[in-house]
Amino acid sequence: MRVLRESVSDSWWGVIILVTATLTLVSVMPAWRWVWSPEPRPVTYKITAASFLTQLDSMIATYWTGDLIEDIPLVHPPPGDIYLAAQRFRFFPVLELEMGRTYRLHLATTDSVHGFTFPLAQADLLLVPGSAAVVTLTPGVSGRYALQCSEYCGLEHSRMKGWVFVK
Repeated sequence: MRVLRESVSDSWWGVIILVTATLTLVSVMPAWRWVWSPEPRPVTYKITAASFLTQLDSMIATYWTGDLIEDIPLVHPPPGDIYLAAQRFRFFPVLELEMGRTYRLHLATTDSVHGFTFPLAQADLLLVPGSAAVVTLTPGVSGRYALQCSEYCGLEHSRMKGWVFVK
């Protein structure tokens, strides 16, 4: 009987250690990236999800091409300020940009912590609720570019992608 109690007790300690380690890693990884990252920090500003989505919806309504890519609207905005949201588990909307033109990409998450990796802008950012980041980019090569989430955000994280087309 004593052997059974010890094995059950050992099992619970294993579960407690596993849960503690997981919670520690999930909370420390964003802090590690934010505090000790060698990359320069982007320009950021405070937002509310509602205000950011209002700006995003206005851009979509004005510049939507009428096409959908994987059920997400394709927009063709002019150079200047453009908006992109990270939401579980997608980037919204799909952007169609012009080669050689300069854009200020405002990025925000509307639900939880997400990462933003975009080779065209040479950016790997941590997006946190309540804050938007601004990345300036001037596409020099036409093509289809993938956006990826680089911070674990849930079970569908590995499938979280977005698209930017450069013409």
